[in-house]
Amino acid sequence: MKLFKKIFCYICATVLALVFTSCGDEDDPTPAITPENTVEEKEVKVSNSDAASVEITFNAAQTWKATSDANWCTISPAQGTDGNSKKITLSIAENATKDARVAHVTVKSIVGAKLMVNVTVTQPGFVEKPSNDVDSNAPEGMKSTNIGLVKKIKVGWNLGNTCEAGIWDGWNDDDLNIETNWLSPKVKTSKTMFTALKEAGFNAIRIPVRWYLHADADLHINDRWMARVKEIVDFAVSQDMYVILNSHHDTWYDRLPVGYNETDIHAKYKTMWTQIATYFKNYDEHLILAGANEIIKLNSDGSENWGNPNDQNFKFVNDLMQLFVNTVRATGGNNEWRCLMVQPWACNPANAVSDKFVLPSDTKENRLIVEYHCYDPYNYATPKTQHEVSQNDYNNISNSFSKLNTKFVAKGIPCIMAEFGSTQDNTYSKGKDAADKIRAEYHTFVVKEAKKYGIPGFYWDNYCFETNGENFGLLDRKNCNFPARAQIALKGIMEGLY
Repeated sequence: MKLFKKIFCYICATVLALVFTSCGDEDDPTPAITPENTVEEKEVKVSNSDAASVEITFNAAQTWKATSDANWCTISPAQGTDGNSKKITLSIAENATKDARVAHVTVKSIVGAKLMVNVTVTQPGFVEKPSNDVDSNAPEGMKSTNIGLVKKIKVGWNLGNTCEAGIWDGWNDDDLNIETNWLSPKVKTSKTMFTALKEAGFNAIRIPVRWYLHADADLHINDRWMARVKEIVDFAVSQDMYVILNSHHDTWYDRLPVGYNETDIHAKYKTMWTQIATYFKNYDEHLILAGANEIIKLNSDGSENWGNPNDQNFKFVNDLMQLFVNTVRATGGNNEWRCLMVQPWACNPANAVSDKFVLPSDTKENRLIVEYHCYDPYNYATPKTQHEVSQNDYNNISNSFSKLNTKFVAKGIPCIMAEFGSTQDNTYSKGKDAADKIRAEYHTFVVKEAKKYGIPGFYWDNYCFETNGENFGLLDRKNCNFPARAQIALKGIMEGLY
Protein backbone atom coordinates (compact mmCIF):
# COMPACT_ATOMS: atom_id res chain seq x y z
CA MET A 1 0.00 0.00 0.00
CA LYS A 2 2.80 2.40 0.88
CA LEU A 3 4.55 1.60 -2.36
CA PHE A 4 1.35 2.35 -4.34
CA LYS A 5 1.00 5.78 -2.66
CA LYS A 6 4.58 6.66 -3.50
CA ILE A 7 4.12 5.73 -7.16
CA PHE A 8 0.83 7.65 -7.35
CA CYS A 9 2.39 10.76 -5.83
CA TYR A 10 5.31 10.58 -8.22
CA ILE A 11 3.00 10.34 -11.26
CA CYS A 12 0.91 13.31 -10.07
CA ALA A 13 3.93 15.45 -9.46
CA THR A 14 5.32 14.71 -12.89
CA VAL A 15 2.02 15.52 -14.60
CA LEU A 16 1.68 18.80 -12.69
CA ALA A 17 5.23 19.77 -13.60
CA LEU A 18 4.56 19.15 -17.27
CA VAL A 19 1.34 21.16 -17.09
CA PHE A 20 2.99 24.21 -15.49
CA THR A 21 5.99 24.02 -17.80
CA SER A 22 3.69 23.97 -20.80
CA CYS A 23 1.73 26.97 -19.49
CA GLY A 24 4.90 28.94 -18.95
CA ASP A 25 6.04 28.44 -22.52
CA GLU A 26 2.72 29.71 -23.90
CA ASP A 27 2.29 32.75 -21.59
CA ASP A 28 5.89 34.00 -20.98
CA PRO A 29 5.49 37.44 -19.25
CA THR A 30 8.88 38.73 -20.60
CA PRO A 31 8.16 40.99 -23.60
CA ALA A 32 10.04 40.56 -26.81
CA ILE A 33 12.99 43.00 -27.27
CA THR A 34 12.29 45.50 -29.98
CA PRO A 35 14.45 48.33 -31.40
CA GLU A 36 12.09 50.94 -29.94
CA ASN A 37 13.05 50.24 -26.32
CA THR A 38 16.76 49.39 -26.81
CA VAL A 39 19.16 51.79 -25.07
CA GLU A 40 22.36 52.44 -26.99
CA GLU A 41 25.28 52.36 -24.55
CA LYS A 42 28.33 54.29 -25.71
CA GLU A 43 31.66 55.07 -24.09
CA VAL A 44 34.05 57.91 -24.88
CA LYS A 45 37.55 57.80 -23.43
CA VAL A 46 39.52 61.01 -24.01
CA SER A 47 43.20 60.17 -24.34
CA ASN A 48 44.60 63.15 -22.40
CA SER A 49 43.64 66.26 -20.45
CA ASP A 50 43.57 68.53 -23.53
CA ALA A 51 40.33 69.94 -24.92
CA ALA A 52 38.66 67.60 -27.39
CA SER A 53 35.69 67.32 -29.75
CA VAL A 54 33.91 63.99 -30.26
CA GLU A 55 31.02 63.09 -32.59
CA ILE A 56 28.34 60.63 -31.44
CA THR A 57 25.90 59.01 -33.89
CA PHE A 58 22.72 57.21 -32.86
CA ASN A 59 19.25 56.13 -34.01
CA ALA A 60 16.16 57.99 -32.88
CA ALA A 61 12.59 57.03 -33.67
CA GLN A 62 11.18 60.10 -31.90
CA THR A 63 11.96 63.77 -31.37
CA TRP A 64 14.80 63.86 -28.85
CA LYS A 65 16.75 66.02 -26.39
CA ALA A 66 20.36 65.53 -25.22
CA THR A 67 21.71 66.61 -21.82
CA SER A 68 25.02 66.44 -19.95
CA ASP A 69 25.52 66.31 -16.20
CA ALA A 70 28.88 68.14 -16.39
CA ASN A 71 29.51 71.74 -17.49
CA TRP A 72 32.90 70.76 -18.96
CA CYS A 73 31.16 68.50 -21.50
CA THR A 74 28.70 70.41 -23.69
CA ILE A 75 26.49 69.20 -26.53
CA SER A 76 25.60 70.56 -29.95
CA PRO A 77 22.86 70.32 -31.10
CA ALA A 78 21.00 69.77 -27.86
CA GLN A 79 17.84 68.43 -29.51
CA GLY A 80 16.45 67.23 -32.84
CA THR A 81 13.68 65.47 -34.70
CA ASP A 82 13.15 61.76 -35.29
CA GLY A 83 15.01 59.86 -37.97
CA ASN A 84 17.18 56.81 -38.48
CA SER A 85 20.61 58.40 -38.05
CA LYS A 86 21.40 61.36 -35.81
CA LYS A 87 24.66 63.05 -34.74
CA ILE A 88 25.70 65.23 -31.82
CA THR A 89 29.10 66.78 -31.04
CA LEU A 90 30.54 66.68 -27.53
CA SER A 91 32.85 69.59 -26.74
CA ILE A 92 35.14 68.55 -23.91
CA ALA A 93 37.07 71.28 -22.10
CA GLU A 94 40.69 71.00 -20.97
CA ASN A 95 41.03 69.29 -17.59
CA ALA A 96 43.25 71.63 -15.56
CA THR A 97 43.18 69.40 -12.47
CA LYS A 98 45.21 66.30 -11.72
CA ASP A 99 42.07 64.23 -11.11
CA ALA A 100 40.29 62.17 -13.76
CA ARG A 101 36.61 63.01 -14.30
CA VAL A 102 33.46 61.44 -15.68
CA ALA A 103 30.45 62.95 -17.45
CA HIS A 104 27.18 61.30 -18.43
CA VAL A 105 25.37 62.35 -21.59
CA THR A 106 21.86 61.07 -22.23
CA VAL A 107 19.52 61.31 -25.18
CA LYS A 108 15.83 60.97 -24.35
CA SER A 109 12.57 61.32 -26.25
CA ILE A 110 10.93 64.67 -25.59
CA VAL A 111 7.54 62.99 -25.15
CA GLY A 112 7.67 60.45 -22.33
CA ALA A 113 11.38 61.03 -21.65
CA LYS A 114 12.24 57.52 -22.78
CA LEU A 115 16.01 56.90 -22.62
CA MET A 116 17.48 56.15 -26.05
CA VAL A 117 21.23 56.78 -25.73
CA ASN A 118 23.53 56.73 -22.72
CA VAL A 119 27.11 58.01 -23.18
CA THR A 120 29.81 57.80 -20.51
CA VAL A 121 32.67 60.25 -21.04
CA THR A 122 35.93 59.86 -19.12
CA GLN A 123 38.89 62.25 -19.22
CA PRO A 124 42.20 61.90 -17.36
CA GLY A 125 43.72 64.69 -15.30
CA PHE A 126 46.76 66.54 -16.56
CA VAL A 127 50.13 65.00 -15.94
CA GLU A 128 53.03 67.30 -15.22
CA LYS A 129 55.86 66.87 -17.67
CA PRO A 130 59.00 65.27 -16.28
CA SER A 131 61.38 67.79 -14.81
CA ASN A 132 64.13 67.64 -17.39
CA ASP A 133 66.66 70.03 -15.90
CA VAL A 134 69.55 69.20 -18.22
CA ASP A 135 69.95 68.72 -21.97
CA SER A 136 73.00 66.56 -22.59
CA ASN A 137 73.05 67.58 -26.27
CA ALA A 138 73.77 71.22 -25.41
CA PRO A 139 77.34 72.56 -25.33
CA GLU A 140 79.19 73.02 -22.05
CA GLY A 141 77.86 75.96 -20.09
CA MET A 142 74.45 75.78 -21.77
CA LYS A 143 73.14 72.42 -20.58
CA SER A 144 70.46 73.74 -18.21
CA THR A 145 67.00 73.72 -19.74
CA ASN A 146 64.53 76.49 -18.94
CA ILE A 147 63.28 74.45 -15.97
CA GLY A 148 66.76 73.67 -14.72
CA LEU A 149 67.95 77.27 -15.07
CA VAL A 150 64.97 78.80 -13.28
CA LYS A 151 65.50 76.37 -10.40
CA LYS A 152 68.98 77.84 -9.92
CA ILE A 153 67.60 81.35 -9.39
CA LYS A 154 66.60 81.91 -5.75
CA VAL A 155 65.62 85.57 -5.75
CA GLY A 156 66.65 88.52 -7.91
CA TRP A 157 67.08 92.30 -7.77
CA ASN A 158 66.40 94.98 -10.39
CA LEU A 159 68.97 97.66 -11.19
CA GLY A 160 66.11 100.12 -11.59
CA ASN A 161 66.22 103.75 -12.74
CA THR A 162 69.70 103.20 -14.15
CA CYS A 163 70.50 101.84 -17.60
CA GLU A 164 66.92 102.51 -18.70
CA ALA A 165 66.99 106.15 -17.59
CA GLY A 166 65.83 108.88 -19.95
CA ILE A 167 67.24 112.28 -20.85
CA TRP A 168 65.93 115.32 -19.04
CA ASP A 169 65.15 118.44 -21.05
CA GLY A 170 68.33 120.25 -22.05
CA TRP A 171 70.61 117.25 -21.48
CA ASN A 172 73.88 117.71 -23.35
CA ASP A 173 76.22 115.52 -21.33
CA ASP A 174 78.04 112.36 -22.40
CA ASP A 175 75.43 109.67 -23.03
CA LEU A 176 77.24 107.25 -20.70
CA ASN A 177 76.26 109.53 -17.82
CA ILE A 178 72.58 108.87 -18.52
CA GLU A 179 73.11 105.88 -16.22
CA THR A 180 72.93 108.22 -13.21
CA ASN A 181 70.39 110.68 -14.61
CA TRP A 182 67.49 109.32 -12.54
CA LEU A 183 69.52 108.67 -9.39
CA SER A 184 70.03 110.86 -6.34
CA PRO A 185 72.75 110.87 -5.26
CA LYS A 186 74.33 110.03 -8.63
CA VAL A 187 76.10 106.71 -8.13
CA LYS A 188 77.59 104.63 -10.94
CA THR A 189 76.87 100.91 -10.83
CA SER A 190 79.73 98.94 -9.26
CA LYS A 191 80.69 95.35 -8.56
CA THR A 192 80.63 96.17 -4.85
CA MET A 193 76.86 96.79 -5.08
CA PHE A 194 76.28 93.32 -6.47
CA THR A 195 78.57 91.82 -3.83
CA ALA A 196 76.41 93.41 -1.11
CA LEU A 197 73.29 92.03 -2.76
CA LYS A 198 74.78 88.55 -3.02
CA GLU A 199 75.73 88.60 0.64
CA ALA A 200 72.14 89.63 1.44
CA GLY A 201 70.78 86.52 -0.33
CA PHE A 202 70.18 87.62 -3.96
CA ASN A 203 71.76 85.46 -6.65
CA ALA A 204 70.38 87.14 -9.78
CA ILE A 205 70.32 90.65 -11.25
CA ARG A 206 67.91 92.08 -13.82
CA ILE A 207 69.41 94.91 -15.86
CA PRO A 208 66.74 97.01 -17.60
CA VAL A 209 68.32 98.84 -20.56
CA ARG A 210 67.04 101.59 -22.83
CA TRP A 211 68.96 101.16 -26.08
CA TYR A 212 67.59 103.73 -28.52
CA LEU A 213 69.09 106.75 -26.71
CA HIS A 214 72.49 105.24 -27.48
CA ALA A 215 71.76 104.36 -31.10
CA ASP A 216 71.20 105.98 -34.48
CA ALA A 217 67.85 106.29 -36.22
CA ASP A 218 68.06 102.71 -37.50
CA LEU A 219 68.90 101.36 -34.02
CA HIS A 220 72.59 100.71 -34.50
CA ILE A 221 73.86 100.94 -30.91
CA ASN A 222 77.13 102.73 -30.21
CA ASP A 223 80.05 100.61 -29.01
CA ARG A 224 80.70 102.67 -25.88
CA TRP A 225 77.24 101.96 -24.50
CA MET A 226 77.47 98.28 -25.40
CA ALA A 227 80.79 98.06 -23.57
CA ARG A 228 79.35 99.74 -20.45
CA VAL A 229 76.37 97.36 -20.35
CA LYS A 230 78.78 94.45 -20.74
CA GLU A 231 80.84 95.74 -17.83
CA ILE A 232 77.75 95.77 -15.60
CA VAL A 233 76.75 92.28 -16.74
CA ASP A 234 80.25 91.09 -15.83
CA PHE A 235 79.96 92.55 -12.33
CA ALA A 236 77.27 89.95 -11.68
CA VAL A 237 78.40 86.99 -13.80
CA SER A 238 81.90 87.11 -12.33
CA GLN A 239 80.28 86.44 -8.93
CA ASP A 240 78.28 83.46 -10.22
CA MET A 241 75.08 85.50 -10.33
CA TYR A 242 72.48 85.12 -13.07
CA VAL A 243 71.56 88.10 -15.26
CA ILE A 244 68.45 89.10 -17.19
CA LEU A 245 69.20 91.66 -19.89
CA ASN A 246 66.25 93.27 -21.63
CA SER A 247 64.94 96.14 -23.76
CA HIS A 248 63.25 98.57 -21.36
CA HIS A 249 61.55 101.91 -22.04
CA ASP A 250 62.41 101.70 -25.72
CA THR A 251 59.33 103.79 -26.33
CA TRP A 252 59.49 103.62 -30.12
CA TYR A 253 57.82 100.21 -29.85
CA ASP A 254 56.72 99.63 -26.24
CA ARG A 255 54.46 102.70 -26.22
CA LEU A 256 52.50 102.03 -29.39
CA PRO A 257 51.13 105.21 -30.95
CA VAL A 258 47.91 105.36 -32.91
CA GLY A 259 48.65 104.37 -36.52
CA TYR A 260 52.03 102.78 -35.81
CA ASN A 261 54.06 101.26 -38.66
CA GLU A 262 54.65 97.62 -37.76
CA THR A 263 57.03 97.00 -40.66
CA ASP A 264 59.28 99.84 -39.51
CA ILE A 265 59.15 98.64 -35.89
CA HIS A 266 60.09 95.09 -36.88
CA ALA A 267 63.05 96.26 -38.96
CA LYS A 268 64.49 98.36 -36.12
CA TYR A 269 63.72 95.70 -33.51
CA LYS A 270 65.55 93.05 -35.53
CA THR A 271 68.55 95.33 -35.99
CA MET A 272 68.66 96.10 -32.27
CA TRP A 273 68.44 92.50 -31.08
CA THR A 274 70.85 91.19 -33.73
CA GLN A 275 73.48 93.55 -32.38
CA ILE A 276 72.79 92.82 -28.69
CA ALA A 277 72.61 89.05 -29.16
CA THR A 278 75.80 88.98 -31.26
CA TYR A 279 77.68 91.08 -28.69
CA PHE A 280 76.77 88.68 -25.86
CA LYS A 281 76.65 85.40 -27.81
CA ASN A 282 79.61 83.81 -26.04
CA TYR A 283 78.16 84.18 -22.54
CA ASP A 284 77.05 80.94 -20.94
CA GLU A 285 73.65 80.19 -19.39
CA HIS A 286 74.20 82.78 -16.63
CA LEU A 287 72.83 85.32 -19.14
CA ILE A 288 69.13 85.34 -20.04
CA LEU A 289 67.89 87.67 -22.77
CA ALA A 290 64.39 89.17 -22.46
CA GLY A 291 62.57 90.56 -25.48
CA ALA A 292 60.76 93.52 -23.95
CA ASN A 293 59.38 95.01 -20.74
CA GLU A 294 55.81 96.31 -20.61
CA ILE A 295 54.35 96.92 -24.06
CA ILE A 296 51.25 99.13 -23.98
CA LYS A 297 49.47 101.52 -26.34
CA LEU A 298 49.03 105.29 -26.38
CA ASN A 299 45.78 107.15 -26.68
CA SER A 300 45.31 109.75 -29.42
CA ASP A 301 46.36 112.49 -26.97
CA GLY A 302 49.59 110.65 -26.18
CA SER A 303 48.54 109.41 -22.73
CA GLU A 304 49.31 105.82 -21.74
CA ASN A 305 46.57 103.22 -22.03
CA TRP A 306 47.06 100.23 -19.71
CA GLY A 307 43.53 98.92 -20.28
CA ASN A 308 42.35 95.67 -21.79
CA PRO A 309 44.29 94.82 -24.97
CA ASN A 310 42.33 94.02 -28.13
CA ASP A 311 43.05 91.28 -30.66
CA GLN A 312 45.38 93.55 -32.62
CA ASN A 313 47.39 94.28 -29.47
CA PHE A 314 47.79 90.58 -28.68
CA LYS A 315 48.85 89.90 -32.27
CA PHE A 316 51.43 92.69 -32.09
CA VAL A 317 53.11 91.30 -28.99
CA ASN A 318 52.89 87.69 -30.23
CA ASP A 319 54.53 88.63 -33.54
CA LEU A 320 57.20 90.69 -31.79
CA MET A 321 58.13 87.86 -29.41
CA GLN A 322 58.39 85.47 -32.35
CA LEU A 323 60.71 87.95 -34.09
CA PHE A 324 62.79 88.21 -30.91
CA VAL A 325 63.28 84.45 -30.66
CA ASN A 326 64.05 84.08 -34.36
CA THR A 327 66.53 86.96 -34.29
CA VAL A 328 68.49 85.75 -31.28
CA ARG A 329 68.64 82.15 -32.50
CA ALA A 330 69.94 83.31 -35.90
CA THR A 331 73.06 84.84 -34.30
CA GLY A 332 74.34 81.33 -33.49
CA GLY A 333 76.87 80.25 -30.90
CA ASN A 334 75.48 79.87 -27.39
CA ASN A 335 72.45 81.86 -28.51
CA GLU A 336 71.19 78.75 -30.27
CA TRP A 337 70.67 77.28 -26.79
CA ARG A 338 70.20 80.36 -24.62
CA CYS A 339 67.10 80.59 -22.44
CA LEU A 340 64.95 83.47 -23.69
CA MET A 341 62.25 85.30 -21.80
CA VAL A 342 59.06 86.46 -23.53
CA GLN A 343 56.41 88.86 -22.27
CA PRO A 344 52.64 89.19 -22.63
CA TRP A 345 50.95 92.53 -23.25
CA ALA A 346 51.88 94.95 -20.40
CA CYS A 347 53.64 92.01 -18.70
CA ASN A 348 50.34 91.52 -16.91
CA PRO A 349 49.68 87.97 -15.62
CA ALA A 350 46.02 88.28 -16.65
CA ASN A 351 47.16 88.80 -20.25
CA ALA A 352 49.67 85.96 -19.97
CA VAL A 353 46.97 83.41 -19.16
CA SER A 354 44.70 84.66 -21.95
CA ASP A 355 44.18 82.24 -24.84
CA LYS A 356 45.19 85.13 -27.11
CA PHE A 357 48.77 85.16 -25.82
CA VAL A 358 50.68 82.58 -27.88
CA LEU A 359 54.18 81.41 -27.08
CA PRO A 360 56.66 81.68 -29.96
CA SER A 361 57.77 78.57 -31.80
CA ASP A 362 61.42 77.78 -31.19
CA THR A 363 64.17 75.77 -32.85
CA LYS A 364 65.22 74.42 -29.44
CA GLU A 365 62.93 72.69 -26.99
CA ASN A 366 62.63 73.75 -23.35
CA ARG A 367 64.38 77.12 -23.68
CA LEU A 368 61.56 79.66 -23.27
CA ILE A 369 60.51 81.39 -20.04
CA VAL A 370 57.38 83.50 -19.51
CA GLU A 371 57.87 86.83 -17.71
CA TYR A 372 55.26 88.65 -15.67
CA HIS A 373 55.18 91.47 -13.10
CA CYS A 374 53.31 91.68 -9.80
CA TYR A 375 52.22 94.99 -8.28
CA ASP A 376 48.91 93.72 -6.98
CA PRO A 377 47.00 95.43 -5.49
CA TYR A 378 48.30 98.38 -7.47
CA ASN A 379 47.00 101.03 -5.06
CA TYR A 380 48.98 99.42 -2.27
CA ALA A 381 52.16 98.44 -4.09
CA THR A 382 52.87 101.70 -5.91
CA PRO A 383 51.17 105.07 -5.28
CA LYS A 384 50.15 104.14 -1.73
CA THR A 385 46.59 105.43 -1.78
CA GLN A 386 45.90 102.09 -0.06
CA HIS A 387 47.92 101.47 3.10
CA GLU A 388 46.87 97.95 4.05
CA VAL A 389 46.50 94.61 2.26
CA SER A 390 43.23 92.73 2.71
CA GLN A 391 42.69 88.99 2.68
CA ASN A 392 40.82 89.45 -0.58
CA ASP A 393 43.93 91.12 -2.04
CA TYR A 394 46.03 88.14 -1.02
CA ASN A 395 43.43 85.77 -2.48
CA ASN A 396 43.62 87.60 -5.81
CA ILE A 397 47.40 87.18 -5.89
CA SER A 398 47.07 83.47 -5.09
CA ASN A 399 44.49 82.98 -7.85
CA SER A 400 46.66 84.83 -10.35
CA PHE A 401 49.73 82.70 -9.62
CA SER A 402 47.65 79.51 -9.68
CA LYS A 403 46.41 80.34 -13.18
CA LEU A 404 49.99 80.91 -14.35
CA ASN A 405 50.90 77.54 -12.93
CA THR A 406 48.04 75.82 -14.74
CA LYS A 407 48.79 77.35 -18.13
CA PHE A 408 52.57 77.29 -18.05
CA VAL A 409 54.52 75.85 -15.12
CA ALA A 410 52.57 72.58 -14.80
CA LYS A 411 53.13 72.03 -18.53
CA GLY A 412 56.88 72.45 -18.37
CA ILE A 413 57.10 76.18 -19.17
CA PRO A 414 58.65 78.06 -16.23
CA CYS A 415 57.79 81.62 -15.27
CA ILE A 416 59.82 84.42 -13.71
CA MET A 417 58.25 87.28 -11.75
CA ALA A 418 60.71 89.83 -13.12
CA GLU A 419 59.31 92.74 -11.11
CA PHE A 420 57.57 92.83 -7.74
CA GLY A 421 57.65 94.94 -4.62
CA SER A 422 55.90 97.66 -2.67
CA THR A 423 56.88 101.21 -1.84
CA GLN A 424 58.00 102.43 1.54
CA ASP A 425 54.93 104.01 3.15
CA ASN A 426 55.74 107.40 4.67
CA THR A 427 52.16 108.59 5.25
CA TYR A 428 50.39 105.69 7.02
CA SER A 429 48.24 107.06 9.83
CA LYS A 430 49.32 104.28 12.23
CA GLY A 431 52.98 105.15 11.85
CA LYS A 432 56.06 103.98 9.98
CA ASP A 433 56.64 100.90 12.14
CA ALA A 434 53.18 99.57 11.35
CA ALA A 435 53.63 100.42 7.67
CA ASP A 436 57.00 98.64 7.51
CA LYS A 437 55.50 95.54 9.13
CA ILE A 438 52.73 95.39 6.53
CA ARG A 439 55.26 95.90 3.73
CA ALA A 440 57.45 93.04 4.99
CA GLU A 441 54.45 90.72 5.34
CA TYR A 442 53.37 91.57 1.80
CA HIS A 443 56.84 90.75 0.43
CA THR A 444 56.91 87.47 2.33
CA PHE A 445 53.53 86.45 0.96
CA VAL A 446 54.29 87.31 -2.67
CA VAL A 447 57.67 85.55 -2.68
CA LYS A 448 56.33 82.48 -0.89
CA GLU A 449 53.23 82.23 -3.08
CA ALA A 450 55.34 82.39 -6.26
CA LYS A 451 57.82 79.88 -4.84
CA LYS A 452 54.99 77.34 -4.46
CA TYR A 453 55.10 77.04 -8.25
CA GLY A 454 58.87 77.32 -8.64
CA ILE A 455 58.65 80.97 -9.73
CA PRO A 456 61.53 83.21 -8.57
CA GLY A 457 60.89 86.92 -8.06
CA PHE A 458 63.05 89.98 -8.82
CA TYR A 459 62.51 92.93 -6.48
CA TRP A 460 62.12 96.31 -8.19
CA ASP A 461 64.60 98.78 -6.63
CA ASN A 462 64.53 102.31 -8.02
CA TYR A 463 66.90 103.75 -5.37
CA CYS A 464 64.22 106.02 -3.91
CA PHE A 465 63.60 106.19 -0.14
CA GLU A 466 62.20 109.47 1.13
CA THR A 467 60.86 111.15 -2.01
CA ASN A 468 57.32 112.20 -2.90
CA GLY A 469 57.22 109.49 -5.57
CA GLU A 470 57.48 105.71 -5.57
CA ASN A 471 59.94 104.76 -2.83
CA PHE A 472 60.94 101.22 -3.78
CA GLY A 473 64.48 101.73 -2.47
CA LEU A 474 66.20 98.75 -0.87
CA LEU A 475 69.97 99.04 -1.40
CA ASP A 476 71.84 102.23 -0.48
CA ARG A 477 74.07 102.20 -3.54
CA LYS A 478 76.46 104.84 -2.22
CA ASN A 479 77.33 102.94 0.95
CA CYS A 480 76.44 99.45 -0.37
CA ASN A 481 74.26 98.60 2.59
CA PHE A 482 70.58 98.53 3.53
CA PRO A 483 69.01 101.37 5.55
CA ALA A 484 67.07 100.43 8.68
CA ARG A 485 63.59 100.52 7.16
CA ALA A 486 64.82 98.77 4.02
CA GLN A 487 66.25 95.98 6.20
CA ILE A 488 62.71 95.18 7.36
CA ALA A 489 61.52 94.98 3.74
CA LEU A 490 64.56 92.86 2.86
CA LYS A 491 63.87 90.48 5.73
CA GLY A 492 60.32 90.04 4.46
CA ILE A 493 61.64 89.07 1.01
CA MET A 494 64.09 86.51 2.38
CA GLU A 495 61.56 84.98 4.77
CA GLY A 496 59.40 84.20 1.75
CA LEU A 497 62.09 81.82 0.51
CA TYR A 498 61.85 79.51 3.51
